[in-house]
Amino acid sequence: AVVSTQSTGGQCHHPKPQGPFTIRAGQSIPVQFKNVFPVPTTFLLSVDNPLFAVKQSELIRAKKTINIMVTYNGSPSGQSLPAQTGKLTITNPKNSAGQAVHWVFYLKGISEKH
Repeated sequence: AVVSTQSTGGQCHHPKPQGPFTIRAGQSIPVQFKNVFPVPTTFLLSVDNPLFAVKQSELIRAKKTINIMVTYNGSPSGQSLPAQTGKLTITNPKNSAGQAVHWVFYLKGISEKH
């Protein structure tokens, strides 16, 4: 019998930032996100501007795409603000090598008058 072995290799790239996703004050939009992993995974969600809101985590089944709802609250006083920007960051827990992957989605919040 002949035994043959082959070495296979692959190269992957970090996810590229997406957006901007425009959201009107007081409204929410869906941002599509796919769990690229072969197992159900809990992802951590965060925004870097307090005028935007998102839930803190989401359990997504293996290889499934879901809509993550992002809300732009606008001005607390209701007055018109210049366009606001922010980032939605989605992070998976660290893998066995101690590395985490980050997906970035740019956000743009606008008042009703824009």
